[in-house]
Order: sequence, then structure tokens, then C-alpha cells
Amino acid sequence: MKGTSSTANPTLLWVDLNVSVKDGELPGVFSQYFEVRRPHTGSTLESEIGRQDPDAIIFDFDFPERPGLKLMEITKKQFASIPMVMMTTQHSEAMAVWAFRSQIWDYLVKPVSERDLRRCLSALKELIARRPSKRSSRSIHSKASPVPEENRVSTRSTTPAELMPALSYVEKHFRDNVTSAIAAQICSMDNFRFSRVFKSTFGIGFKEYLLRVRIKEACRLLDKPDIAVTEVAYLCGFNDPSYFAKVFKRFAGVAPSAYANSNERHILLDGDILDAAHDK
Repeated sequence: MKGTSSTANPTLLWVDLNVSVKDGELPGVFSQYFEVRRPHTGSTLESEIGRQDPDAIIFDFDFPERPGLKLMEITKKQFASIPMVMMTTQHSEAMAVWAFRSQIWDYLVKPVSERDLRRCLSALKELIARRPSKRSSRSIHSKASPVPEENRVSTRSTTPAELMPALSYVEKHFRDNVTSAIAAQICSMDNFRFSRVFKSTFGIGFKEYLLRVRIKEACRLLDKPDIAVTEVAYLCGFNDPSYFAKVFKRFAGVAPSAYANSNERHILLDGDILDAAHDK
């Protein structure tokens, strides 16, 4: 199958919709994961997709304008089985929600760090490799979570595609006041159904998932020297340091201050330990 063999990188069609800068260059890391192609000048995007048969599409914006966003939305409806990524310099929560509800696979805000790019591209390539056929379905089939490996809370191999927008949103906004109602809206689901599907998939509720993501980040920050526990609490989305200390101890087994001063603190970053901690 083209683009998904072990000897060749999958193909990525880069649609440059930048207004202020044209014909820019994607970061070099893209070529490590994909064979990057551009639409030919003078052809419609629909015809180029039909001709080039890409494995994935990236829409690159600086400041999105309505025609470009409409083009992306229509393209997703026409080629629903192709995962699409949106990059933009203009970030807003409303734009992110719109992108996820339009079934855009990932939403990146420029400048994108190399770590986030590698996370996105690696997960995207894994998704493509696991797909049985690009034309077998007109819907998204995703088994690769966009959540970074260190933030995954389940070792299950299957994550319903309808939950992917919520996972990606939590990754970017876990410091904010994220609720299950917001996550459900992003996934175009009512809160009851979202909570039921989420619990069925991960074996934990959405609130517990969010806490795990925050505590994993807290562990990472506490591994740094000269950072105050109170500062870590606020950086990880906890407005009450006392509550943060209580939650942290439930997951890690020790208080944040003890963890920060421990020579063995690195072992608590192990995903299995944190995944099982809520059962204690």
C-alpha cells in the first residue's frame, strides 16, 4: 500500500494558506516522518488530493481567514478518512473547539516546539500505519493518541476516535479550568454520553484523567532544582496548594516537598505507578 510500507515514509500534502508569508518552509523534522508534497499551482485542492492520494494533509495558516477555513472544512467532509492537521499562529479557544468539532485530527499553535511536532508526527505516522486502508472508510479511525507518551493513562490499544479531540484539548489546556462539559462539547457529545464513553474506554472518569495529567506534569516540574511547590501547583492547574498536596500524595505516595527532595523521585514518573495509584 502506497505511503505506509516499512521502507517508505507516508506522504503528507502541505497546503500553505499563509497570508503574510508565502512558500515558507516546514521544519526539517517533517521530512523525518513524511514525504512532504505541495499541491501544484493552478489545480484545485480536490483534484490534487485525488491525484497525489496523500496519507495525511496539513493546513498551514498564519492568520486564518474565512475562505481558508472553509476550504479546510469542505476538504475534511470530502475526504473524511484522511487525517488532517491545522497549524496557525492565531490561537484562541474558540478556534481550537471549532477545529476539533470539524474533526481536524490535531491543532498546533506556531511556533511549535520540536517536542510537540515530534509528538504529533509520530502519532500521526502510527495512525496511518495501523489503518487497514485509506479508502475502507469515510470516517476517522485513530488508535494513536495525540497525548504525549508520558501523559497517557491507559495501556489499552484502542481509543475511540470521538474522544481524541478531548485528549488533545486536555494536553494543551490542562492548566485551565477544564470540565467534562467542555470536553463533551469539543467531542460533539452530550455530557452524559461523553462521561459514559470515557469511563468505558479508560476505566476512570474524565476528572481522574485530568488529575493524572496534572500530576504527571507536577512530577516533571518537581524534578527541576529550585522550584517552589506552590509554583508547581499553580503551573499544573491547581489554585489551592493544599488541595494539590493532597492529590499529589494520593498519586505519588509522598508529599510534593518530600518528592522534590528525594533522590529516588525519578521512579515515580513511571506511568504504571501513577496509573495504579488511584486504587490505593
